[in-house]
Amino acid sequence: MYDGTDLLKLPASKMEQIRGKDITMIFQDPVVYMNPVKTIGNQITEVIHLHEKCSQAEADKKAIDLLTQVGIPHPETRLKYYPHQLSGGLCQRVMIAMALACKPKLLMADEPTTALDVTVQAQILDLLRSLNKKLGMATILVTHDLGVIAENVKRVMVMYAGVVVEEGPVDVIFKKPAHPYTEGLLNSLPKMDGQDGDLIPIEGSVPAPDKRPQGCCFGPRCKYMTDECLKGQPKLTTINGIHRCACFHPVHGTFGGQA
Repeated sequence: MYDGTDLLKLPASKMEQIRGKDITMIFQDPVVYMNPVKTIGNQITEVIHLHEKCSQAEADKKAIDLLTQVGIPHPETRLKYYPHQLSGGLCQRVMIAMALACKPKLLMADEPTTALDVTVQAQILDLLRSLNKKLGMATILVTHDLGVIAENVKRVMVMYAGVVVEEGPVDVIFKKPAHPYTEGLLNSLPKMDGQDGDLIPIEGSVPAPDKRPQGCCFGPRCKYMTDECLKGQPKLTTINGIHRCACFHPVHGTFGGQA
């Protein structure tokens, strides 16, 4: 559902109007998703021409402004570069510029910093945060990095085997995880309080899409599993108005595994 519209029911022509304009995406590896035989300028202006009526000169000016906005030095020169002539960090900034070209309402960032070193990773995340506030757009950050989640989002949605198992404000999720999977994720992180101890892994593995277990998908790996968990997939249920969990036996614990 987007702005009251079921996207799955829209024809391809309508989706083309939404993609790249209202909803845009930043991919995990920008070099892979950028055309190696087109210049940076051509790829950015292509997005602009697709959704807006303007001359090439106007599109070029807008592309320069976008590169400046995402912090790329000498934008007039960089427009003539090909993706292989830029570093991973600069390519990611170019992809962000492409995503912002038509002032989207929703930006989806899929592991936007995975292939980058720590310093560049911090720069990209700072850039996304500042652009989010400046442009007033919503951002969905898809990542497995719990540290990135803790520092950069307001609300968390935890998924397991393609199913949302927990949702709530970031501070609630990290301090009082309700789903056993969320608890397991947090307990598997190394502690920074100086105390020694073994990490606590989540036993087992994620089921294949065509071999889902009977009942709760997480059941075979859950230490709290009961016969009730074999009867069906639990529904996402509100706990306290702002926190939802899909579990027959919510943990209601705190980070560290204390129930």
